[in-house]
Amino acid sequence: MAAGEPDTTTVLDLIDQLEELVTTSRRLPFTATVVINEDETLDLIDRARMGLPEELVQARHTLEDRDRIVAAAETEAEAILARAESEAQQLITQAGDHAEGLVSEHAVLAEALTRGEALVAEAEAQAAAIREEADAYAREVMVQLEEHLNRALGTVRKGIETLPRATPPRRRKKS
Repeated sequence: MAAGEPDTTTVLDLIDQLEELVTTSRRLPFTATVVINEDETLDLIDRARMGLPEELVQARHTLEDRDRIVAAAETEAEAILARAESEAQQLITQAGDHAEGLVSEHAVLAEALTRGEALVAEAEAQAAAIREEADAYAREVMVQLEEHLNRALGTVRKGIETLPRATPPRRRKKS
């Protein structure tokens, strides 16, 4: 190939060259082991890797992005849940402290208990709402990720369908 000309060698051509390198290499007596040139082999592997479709690299990055997004969503959901539980505990503590101060009078005590229960119910409702929002957010992220992965998978499948079917490897006849 002359300098400046684009390399039109396909990944399948490189795999054929690699197969030819292996099948034409010198065999060690009485074994299935062959001696091959490491530099030639690694060069063919590097060229094949560089010839892979960009969709495969994008799919790999998409999977890494998905893992990162899921981890971030889980971390955020845990933080929201922890905050909600902390706020609920503070409200419960405040309600309990308030109720203890009003124990001396029966009417005030009844009102404090009612208010404390309302605060607890409100805190629990807030915590449930925050949990639902965190779950909805995580679901939305997962649905978007699923759509992205399905598009990437469709691209990969189309790429596979455009490639010719693999032919069985050629075997050397034993002499």
